[in-house]
Amino acid sequence: MFVLGMAFIDLFIGGFVLPMRFQSTYGSPLTSKLCAASSIGESCALASVIYAIGFMIYTRLYYLKNASTSFHRRYPLMLLLVSWVASFIFYGIPFMTNNSIDHLKVVSSTTNAAFYCTTYAIFIHHPNWMTYTEIGIMYSLPFLCILIGLLFLIRHLCQSKPIELDKMQRKEYYQQKQMTWHVVILTITFICLWLPWATTRILIIFYKTNEIQHTLQITYYILILKSAVFPVLYASTNASFRGSFAIYRHKRITFNNRVWTVNESLRN
Repeated sequence: MFVLGMAFIDLFIGGFVLPMRFQSTYGSPLTSKLCAASSIGESCALASVIYAIGFMIYTRLYYLKNASTSFHRRYPLMLLLVSWVASFIFYGIPFMTNNSIDHLKVVSSTTNAAFYCTTYAIFIHHPNWMTYTEIGIMYSLPFLCILIGLLFLIRHLCQSKPIELDKMQRKEYYQQKQMTWHVVILTITFICLWLPWATTRILIIFYKTNEIQHTLQITYYILILKSAVFPVLYASTNASFRGSFAIYRHKRITFNNRVWTVNESLRN
């Protein structure tokens, strides 16, 4: 369910957030509500993925340190959900009340007028505490925790295999190491595909230049690549999905062989 939740986040980003941004840039202008929904959805999606990756890393570290201890994911997931709701109440709602400046009005020499959703943080004059909260809680602190957890996981992978292991212990050791490799691959891919966009969003708060605005538009294409790559990684690194796919493939091959046998018998 946790992996499905992360895949849903990618579907939300690729199916709603990015199309809204590209529609605002290259197509018809957005309304003020869609403009605010796109900005808030962008921030919420980023926060969700960052905290989900962090939760996955430290869950894996907990399993490695306490392999014999029962661990209930329900409580940290509830804590994560409460933190998202609290962040929306204390950050998202004030953000919505300050979104009118984000909706830029362009008036021609005639009576025609159009509204365009500007790039992030260019014309949003929200309070300073919201800016520092976003930089600290949504970017710097989570990325720092993810990097620290990733270093611990790589350190665990670099450790030599214990010598005295029976057959069952050896099998469990290789399974745990494979799961750790999956988490490391997902984390490294996440950092490579998300860090350019997050860094540009931080820079654009302080330096509102045309070069940074163009860089931000380029990073949206990187997010499209991420939305396409991550679901494939989720599927390839999830044991349940691989098992289900193997069963489906075996049944499909068996069914095709039976159909081929029946067709050959009818021809003869």
